[in-house]
Amino acid sequence: MPDFNRRKRIIYIILGIVVLGVIGFWLYRLFAPAVPSAEPQAPVGISGRSVAVPPTGITEEARPSGIPPLPDLPSIAEQKLIRLTDFAVISPSLNKTEDKVLFYKKDGGDLLASDFRGAQQEKLSNLTIVGLMEAVWSTGRDRAAVFYLDLDSIKGFLHIGTSSVAILPSGITSAAWSPDGKSLAYLLPKEDLIELVAADASGRNPRTVFRTPLTDSRIAWITPDLFIFSSAPSGLAEGYLFSFSRRDNSFIRIMGPAFGLTGLWSPDGSAALVSSTGRGGKKSILSLYRRSAAKSEALTAVTLSEKCAWAGNDTVFCGAARDIPANVILPDDYLRGEFSSADRIIAIDVKTAEVSEVFNEGLFDISSPLVTKDKKYLLFVNRIDGTLWSLKLQF
Repeated sequence: MPDFNRRKRIIYIILGIVVLGVIGFWLYRLFAPAVPSAEPQAPVGISGRSVAVPPTGITEEARPSGIPPLPDLPSIAEQKLIRLTDFAVISPSLNKTEDKVLFYKKDGGDLLASDFRGAQQEKLSNLTIVGLMEAVWSTGRDRAAVFYLDLDSIKGFLHIGTSSVAILPSGITSAAWSPDGKSLAYLLPKEDLIELVAADASGRNPRTVFRTPLTDSRIAWITPDLFIFSSAPSGLAEGYLFSFSRRDNSFIRIMGPAFGLTGLWSPDGSAALVSSTGRGGKKSILSLYRRSAAKSEALTAVTLSEKCAWAGNDTVFCGAARDIPANVILPDDYLRGEFSSADRIIAIDVKTAEVSEVFNEGLFDISSPLVTKDKKYLLFVNRIDGTLWSLKLQF
């Protein structure tokens, strides 16, 4: 009898374990959190359109039963704004035929090219450039003066084609190409002066053509004869623009004194888009300066001239901040990277001074803009992360 009772207890225990297991299973099914679907969600495009994404790895040829066919997706040509890189770039430039954009990869210095829709990209050169700062492209777009920081010294070289290199003097503070692209000019500090040096397109035969005590200045070469010297812009100090003529060796003040003064010159040198501020870097002002009349015309838009690009000689496209906080000092805070603007894109008609809005979506701090002469594409770097973007202006 004791053996019988012991067997009965064992059976009851086993049955209890089974019952508890069944109850636990159904309780888990009842209260467990729902598992999210593995099918990806459709990302929203910058222009407001959604682009559906098919389940990963499924093709039309190998589609299992029960999965609906792929929807018709908008082609890449229909997208208005496209990110061309997922890495930071330096100094983009259009190529000669204006069907590609050239740029240096910030990390490492590779030279690359891309079409405007991001469908084709290629590496043109794999030079290693540590501390890359800037590349100043020639007007012929076949070479660039490349500058990098080596410890505390600024060094540079000419990158000609895809492989040739010519060393430039150390310490160059500013460089500019002649309008025909056949000569390079640069500024070199010497004692208490700065020298304007002109050389051929390969950096050979340099000669000093002018000296000035404006040691903080930068240059633009706007006509075969004329150079523009601009003092370092600051909303806390007045600045100037001067013109230097090689023909008559004249050095003339053309603008200033003005706070935050900068200028962006048209391809033919006849006009400049000028930005300035009130005292203390407040109340930013944008104007058009016409060299033949030697006077400026105020515009309704507000931005920095370095956020703009000329499309030929009759139109300027700019990134313009939607809002500028009252405590921001322009252009100082922007140039130091302490203020990033959220920009819309505007166009300025040079003949009429009319300002129109082109694009006002997304979060972009527009820098290094480029516009094709046919005004179909605008390329720019988003300064927030350094990536390169393409905006189709016409459909």
